[in-house]
Amino acid sequence: MRQWDVAALLITHSPDIRYLTGFIGDDSWLLVPARGQRATVISDFRYQEQIKREAPQVTAIMRGSSLEDELAKIVDRRRYKKVALQADHVSLATRKRIGQKIGARRLVHVDDGMLGQRAVKDSEEVKSIRRAVTITQKAFLSTIKQLRSGQREFEVAALLEYEMRRIGADGRAFATIIAADANASLPHAVPGNTKIKNGGIVLFDWGAVVDGYCADLTRVVALGAMKPILRQIYQIVLDAHDAAISQITSGKTFKDIDRVARDLITAAGYGKQFGHSLGHGIGLQIHEQPVLSECSMGRMQPGHVFTVEPGIYLPGIGGIRIESDVLVTENGHQVLSQLPKDLQSAII
Repeated sequence: MRQWDVAALLITHSPDIRYLTGFIGDDSWLLVPARGQRATVISDFRYQEQIKREAPQVTAIMRGSSLEDELAKIVDRRRYKKVALQADHVSLATRKRIGQKIGARRLVHVDDGMLGQRAVKDSEEVKSIRRAVTITQKAFLSTIKQLRSGQREFEVAALLEYEMRRIGADGRAFATIIAADANASLPHAVPGNTKIKNGGIVLFDWGAVVDGYCADLTRVVALGAMKPILRQIYQIVLDAHDAAISQITSGKTFKDIDRVARDLITAAGYGKQFGHSLGHGIGLQIHEQPVLSECSMGRMQPGHVFTVEPGIYLPGIGGIRIESDVLVTENGHQVLSQLPKDLQSAII
C-alpha cells in the first residue's frame, strides 16, 4: 500500500475477507489501513455477534445505510486521501457508486496480490484441505455401494452430496457432476434424467468443503464392464495423471507439468480430445491460483495445493477424467487423495 501511495485498501471479495480476518459472512467489506488503525469490517446487524466470535481483532462498524455511505463516512473521518480497490473484484457499478460518495479521484485500482498470497497454504490450511479430501473420499465410497442400474444422474448427485454432509462436510465445494455414458464427454456435465445402467460408465466430479476449504476429485466407474475404447483411454489418462504427478516438485514450472501429461495424451493420438488445463489451485475457492496449463507462468513452491486432472472426451461415446489433489512440499509432493485409480478398481 505504501508503494501504491494509498491510505487504505478496500477488500470486497468475501473469500479474501475470510482469509484475512476469519469472518465468513457476506454483504460486508473490509477496510485495511496502510498504517495506524486496526482493520475495519463494515457490515450490518445480522453479523454483529458473528464478527465478535470470528474476528474479534477487527473494528466492526454496523452500517445503518449502504456500504458506500458507511465507507464514505470512515474515509472522511480518517481524512484518507486515496483508497485502493481490488481491481478484479469491484464491478463497474460498485466503483461508480463508491466514486460518487468519496470522489472518483481518490480511488486507485490495484492488483492486490491476494491471489498469490492465498495460493501458498500454511499448515492449518492444509489440515482443512486434508479433512475435506477425507470426507470427499468417504462419501464417494459410501455412494458407490448404493449405486444401482436405473438411478438417474441427479439422484446420484443428491445422494453423494447428502453423504458428504452426513459425514461432516460444511457443504459441497461446487455443483456435483454426475455424468452417465455419453454425457461423460462433457467436462462440466450437469446431472439430469439420464439413467445409469449395467455395462455403462458414470463420471463423478465432486468435492466437500471443510472450514471453508475445498476438495476436488474425479473418478469414473463402470457397472460390470467397460467398453474397449473406454478401457483404452482410461489407461492413457491414468498414465498421464501418474506421469505428471511424478514430476511435481518445488521449482518446476506449471506449464512443464502440464506438458508431461499433454505430450503423453497427444502421443497416444488424443491430444485434441484433451482441451482443458491440467489442473487448478484449490483453497477457499474451488478454482484459484496456481493454474497448471500450457500458458501458465511461474514455478511451484511449497504450500501450493492443486488438482491434477487430465482427461479424454469422445463425443457420443463418453469421457474419462482422473483427478487427484496434490500438495507441493519442500522435498517433492504429497498426493492428498488416496482413492484407488487403477482400471480394475473402476469396475464395480
